[in-house]
Amino acid sequence: MSEKGYLPHHKIKGFVFWVLTICIAIATTAGILHSWGTMGEVLANRCIWSAVILSLGSLAFLLINRLFGDLGRFLMDDSDTSIRVDPTFAERLKRAKEEGRTSE
Repeated sequence: MSEKGYLPHHKIKGFVFWVLTICIAIATTAGILHSWGTMGEVLANRCIWSAVILSLGSLAFLLINRLFGDLGRFLMDDSDTSIRVDPTFAERLKRAKEEGRTSE
């Protein structure tokens, strides 16, 4: 599977990494505070489940982004995005660009 997604996959992967890191820290802190008796059970459970839901949602978004990126390339077959040009036309275009630079 490629590293390209519908949105830039490397940015989404970085975002999900930080969301997961923060969620793990919050859930761990809530568990420790609850075990010390400084946080009520209801509040600790809400913190932990909120972190779990955010983590799962972020992972789902990461996977969906990657799936739709691959699905889009599969359906539209845009593996080769360059336009195929006739070699003689390409040579004339190259000469025209060179002449345009010299006349400026």
